Amino acid sequence: MADDESLFEVGGTRDYSRVALVVVTLLALVVATTAVPALSPAGTDSPASSLVPIPEEVRGGSGGSGSGGGGGLGALSPGDSTDVGGSLGGESALRSRSDDVHFRVQSTQASYWRTGAYGEYTGTGWERREGTTPVDGELPVEGARDERVTYEVTLERSAASLPTVWRPTQVSRPGVSITENGAITADRAVPQGTSYTGVSQRPADDPAVLSQAGRDYPAEIEDRYTQLPADSEGRLGAFTDDLTADADGPYETARTIERWLESNKAYSLNASHDPEREAGVATQFVFDMETGYCEYFATSMVAMLRSQDIPARYVVGYSTGEQVGENSYTVRGMNAHAWTEVYFPEVGWVRFDATPAAERQQQERAALDDEPPTATPTPTPADQPPTDTPTATDTATPTPTERDDTADGYDVSLNRTAVPGVPVTVTVTEDGVPVMGAQVLFNGEPVGATATDGNVTATVPYAATLNVTIAGTADERVVVYGAPSRENGRLFRPAGPATRDTETFDLNTTAAISVSGDLTTGSEVSVLALVDGEPLRRAAVTLSGEQVATTDDRGRATVRLPDEPGETTLEVRRGAVEGTRRLTLGRLNVSVEPTAPLALPLTDARVNATVAGEPTAGATVALDGERIGTTGVDGTTTVSLPLADSATVAVSQYGQSRRTALEGLYANLAAVAAALLVAVLAAVALARRYGVTPRRIAAALARSGQLVVVALVGLGSVLDRAIRRLYRRTVLTVEHLRALVTGRVSPAALLAALRRWLADRSGGVQSAVTARFEPLAPAGDGDGGSDDAHATIREGWSQFLGHVSVARPERRTPEAIAAHAVEVDDLPADAVWTIVDAFRAVEYGQREPTERVPAVADAVAEIERAVERADDADGDAPGGQPEVAG
Repeated sequence: MADDESLFEVGGTRDYSRVALVVVTLLALVVATTAVPALSPAGTDSPASSLVPIPEEVRGGSGGSGSGGGGGLGALSPGDSTDVGGSLGGESALRSRSDDVHFRVQSTQASYWRTGAYGEYTGTGWERREGTTPVDGELPVEGARDERVTYEVTLERSAASLPTVWRPTQVSRPGVSITENGAITADRAVPQGTSYTGVSQRPADDPAVLSQAGRDYPAEIEDRYTQLPADSEGRLGAFTDDLTADADGPYETARTIERWLESNKAYSLNASHDPEREAGVATQFVFDMETGYCEYFATSMVAMLRSQDIPARYVVGYSTGEQVGENSYTVRGMNAHAWTEVYFPEVGWVRFDATPAAERQQQERAALDDEPPTATPTPTPADQPPTDTPTATDTATPTPTERDDTADGYDVSLNRTAVPGVPVTVTVTEDGVPVMGAQVLFNGEPVGATATDGNVTATVPYAATLNVTIAGTADERVVVYGAPSRENGRLFRPAGPATRDTETFDLNTTAAISVSGDLTTGSEVSVLALVDGEPLRRAAVTLSGEQVATTDDRGRATVRLPDEPGETTLEVRRGAVEGTRRLTLGRLNVSVEPTAPLALPLTDARVNATVAGEPTAGATVALDGERIGTTGVDGTTTVSLPLADSATVAVSQYGQSRRTALEGLYANLAAVAAALLVAVLAAVALARRYGVTPRRIAAALARSGQLVVVALVGLGSVLDRAIRRLYRRTVLTVEHLRALVTGRVSPAALLAALRRWLADRSGGVQSAVTARFEPLAPAGDGDGGSDDAHATIREGWSQFLGHVSVARPERRTPEAIAAHAVEVDDLPADAVWTIVDAFRAVEYGQREPTERVPAVADAVAEIERAVERADDADGDAPGGQPEVAG
């Protein structure tokens, strides 16, 4: 820049549009240095923080420094470790209230969307150390299966871990692997906009099935997923022992812990623990905290279960999300969630969620509505966990009484409700004193004699009633009949002479049957039969009257359903105990609809497969015997019809196959061709009626092409000038910014220069407008020159029409009249188009006519000369015109 040139002048001319750009840039810089820290993730600094001081309260952010390794993708990239109350995948994702959409789902069922699981609890957070296996084809599923879920996910953010339903069996995305904990991960981040489909087989979650699972854990599962830090095995373990003392088995233990956390801890995103304390997060949450969010609930439940030697793990992902349509869900940042999975033998990992659902959903709705979340109630002291373990009390032994010889028989009691097939202990007493040596019969069959405590244990028969008969016997040790004796410190009364007393107990003979698996033709399902919650052992399982299996000692059996659709009766029976369940196996239905109005060769057709009216995903589709794919989540797919007269679409699923034929494709094609031919002939007739010839069409197309080329060239010229000007302004703006930053120019000087530049620009624009329009108006005539020019051009148009052989020109467009004049009347093309362009520009485009007058006059003169030459050549009188019907 020259020394004598102003900062805002280029070539001696001020250019304050550049100054305005400088000012806007400065303002944006100031706003960015203030706003960016507030919008940055917690614990991060903005690039401008070194230039502009940022108050500590603006820096803000919540604690937590877990290593996610996820590059800020949150629950879509959980990473190898996470701190409870800290970060997940580089974000505080699990307490986010963001309504940003992370992904969208089309699914046959509402589900939790799983992205990762952790096995190692450190006391402050979670770690995972697991290998991966490439996904290749269908993945095996172990344990009892329930329903199959098919879904299609479209990512709205990049992801390193793909959301799936537990447990995935198929994923369409290539280049992914499955971890040991069942998460689907990618070698590199999957970009935004990616779509993939998945199929999952949900584990059985029937309480009746889970309560029978037992504790026969695989060694590697038990060793890995019952690990706890030392601090959690003391106080937390003792409390959980007391809390679950009455729970019968792992399932009841898990449900007890889940209910206690839901009832005694409130939900809040503002909860935090003390990371400096030796006690772990779970211990602090159970004993010292009143509120928490999903991380705290899930971590505490896992730790409490592990203290009972029940395998459990910590899982992250997303809750169901917002249902926005039939089978459609939108999942947002606020739906990021953590929960617990518990292992059950022969079933696998089953989800439990101790986080209070109603309170969490309330906060999500408030975030969607931009409302502050309502206050969460604080648990009352009565809701807090007990800190002391209750001490057991001694049960006093009843004092024996003398036998009343007038009493009638023995007293008989059972230790529990009698259930067929379940052992029961019979206690025989006389006047409160146990009777030894009494013979006990179940429904007339001896089952044993009572011991010194008056007890005998036997299995209840599979009958409608239990008749317990007590028969007295003689005992050589009895010296005085009925006198109490003591043996090994136990007081008892020997049985007396032979007597018979009978007590009758009614038994439940109705078995409850649960079926796990797909209720579809040809599939295998797991059947569980229970009576009052107890397994119905070694019972016959029949389908439509034919025995197909026998239950095992846990009341289970595997049954293959019939191949034919319809209703079938499943029955389980042993003795007087039976259970019946009616199963409906849906029929596969297939419809094929062409996407065009008619089915035509080489067009597409939509295949729709349903079973019992519900879409069937994953059905195999074949066209003329060749497999072409499977149906999607909505039960549909698209096929391309062959170049043939017919096409057969076959759909197979659940052992069923249905065929649908599309006939007469060639006939449909002929009908369409005939319709098109009629349309073409009609168009030709109309064209001849109105004088449209191929020559005219070609001329119009050629002229249209020329106009397009001219327009493109003009547009390119304008863009070139604009780019050059923008470049020059950018360079000058950078120079102005440097001058301002280095202190060569003050902001006040910039503003003053801007005002002067605007004043100059205003004057320049006014001068340019005056220079542009002043020459068009003759001096002293006002608007008279423009009116005269209009009249001249209209007169020239009238003269031109006098030489055109069109009977009714008012029904034709100027272009059609011009084409007729050139092709039929053989008038000079250049002169004709000059008149037409001028007339069209003035009449329709409202353009200034003055400058076109000379050209129109010359064109009219040239046309008249051409007409005179033609008349002379034909020997006609000058000016004569043949009459041509238009």
